[in-house]
Amino acid sequence: MKILAIDIGAGTQDIMVYNEARGFDAAYKLVLPSPSRIFAEEVRRTHENLVIFGDTMGGGGFSRAILEHLATYKVYMTAQAARTIRDDLEIVKGYGIEIITEDEIEQLSEEAAPMKISDLNLQLLAFLSSFGVDTDFDVLAIAVQDHGVAPQGVSDRENRFRLLEEKVGSGLESFAYLDGVPEHLSRMHSIFRSVKRWYEGHILLMDTGPAAVLGSLEDERVNGKKKVLCINVGNAHTIAMSLNEGRIAGIFEHHTHLLDKPKLESYVTKLAEGTLTFKEVFEDGGHGALVREENHPELIAVTGPQREKMRGLGIFAVPAGDMMMTGPVGLIKAVQSLLKS
Repeated sequence: MKILAIDIGAGTQDIMVYNEARGFDAAYKLVLPSPSRIFAEEVRRTHENLVIFGDTMGGGGFSRAILEHLATYKVYMTAQAARTIRDDLEIVKGYGIEIITEDEIEQLSEEAAPMKISDLNLQLLAFLSSFGVDTDFDVLAIAVQDHGVAPQGVSDRENRFRLLEEKVGSGLESFAYLDGVPEHLSRMHSIFRSVKRWYEGHILLMDTGPAAVLGSLEDERVNGKKKVLCINVGNAHTIAMSLNEGRIAGIFEHHTHLLDKPKLESYVTKLAEGTLTFKEVFEDGGHGALVREENHPELIAVTGPQREKMRGLGIFAVPAGDMMMTGPVGLIKAVQSLLKS
């Protein structure tokens, strides 16, 4: 089985080309700037009105760049692209962005710079092919963070945690969607629909945090432990999960910039003890917490691009010998689990 795994974060997109017959040691690896970062720079280089179309993708720095652009120029976006900013298009309009139809793109492109956006750059396949890599993949596996479409009166932050907490008690593979994605996961659903137009193989979508946790379990020091606690310190978000024999016993997610080592250590201790509450994390600006069981881990594993800030909290997990491949390794393990179950 040949798998292309792409973990799309706030800062980078981490890519692994995996052939099951050869294993992780022979996999090809790439670490590139994230789509959000790439498109943000394109916006900042553009000194004219913009017409943006394409898929719903990750916002982050890209969304901030668009809002900055609005101070001087007009921005037109199709509904699908505009959901990158917010799922509620009335809020998007309130920022000053004009929502247009697909039929208006060509005409507006005469007076505004056109920009087609997507989380997935198809030039990646041509790039791999140019180096002799066989791109006839059996599975395309992609990880992104998705806050979901929040119901009326529920914040994106709170809704994000609702999506996480419903998986507590299950295995990490429960965060993966194979060959179909619920429509309320707007970013994942947009990617799935886009890929389905040109790709006939299996498509797996998974949330970035759980993918990283699943990948960290492949570190040889972590693998086989019955009780572990895994932390992924990402560029934007930090997620921690306590696992009892593969089941999620507890979870919390926070914003990395709001955490320092002592605060994270306190949260992790309470997570293991089973005393951490949703209120404590949410009122501190995080997404929330839910603990069903105490954990008392045999080992704490730390991964993620900002892990150095938390040195000393646990071992630095390096599945497949590369911390930046933690997400792709998790995606590949999810594929193997779901296709062989």
